[in-house]
Amino acid sequence: MKGYVVIDTEIVDQEAYLEVIAQMPGIVEAHGGRFVMRTSDAEPVEGGWAPKRLVIMEFDSPEAAKGFLNSDAYTALNDLRRQAAHARIVVAEGVAS
Repeated sequence: MKGYVVIDTEIVDQEAYLEVIAQMPGIVEAHGGRFVMRTSDAEPVEGGWAPKRLVIMEFDSPEAAKGFLNSDAYTALNDLRRQAAHARIVVAEGVAS
């Protein structure tokens, strides 16, 4: 089963956020992940969920996705990331493509 990290982000400090996203692709790739989606253009259709910025990353397994989130490289960005944005993050299991 694939593992997905889904992040709903509200950016509050654009300059700090740019520092975070400059480092993120290398960290994701180092953990075998890839970006499936990064957009600020998600159209709410039902249920009242209106993400400001939606990011979806795919990993080989849910364990790999959790490994990414718990990695030294990712957690080293926690202070800057939390200064830059408010985020809701989930890990989900999905079907292999």
